[in-house]
Amino acid sequence: MTTYDEIMEEIKQEIEQGQDLDSIKDRAYEYVDNYVPVYNNRIIEEWQEMPGDYDDRGSAELGHREEVTIIGLMTSDLYIYYTELVDLVLSDLEEELESVE
Repeated sequence: MTTYDEIMEEIKQEIEQGQDLDSIKDRAYEYVDNYVPVYNNRIIEEWQEMPGDYDDRGSAELGHREEVTIIGLMTSDLYIYYTELVDLVLSDLEEELESVE
């Protein structure tokens, strides 16, 4: 499971390579898409490691257009979890950068 610190490090490296925070924010969904696993066994493992307060949030917040499977529900929960984790990292990093200026 990708951690807060790993996401923070990845984004800081992008900034060091010349990306600005606003453009990173604009494509935050790309980070989320990359963190949500594709393979069923990884989806199950990461879903089990994720904080319990994300259980069943994906279905409620994202809805489903097709038949719902347990893997689909888990993937939706992980998507919400990583979306909020990336948003937290970006918010914290923005505060950190503003305090340096």
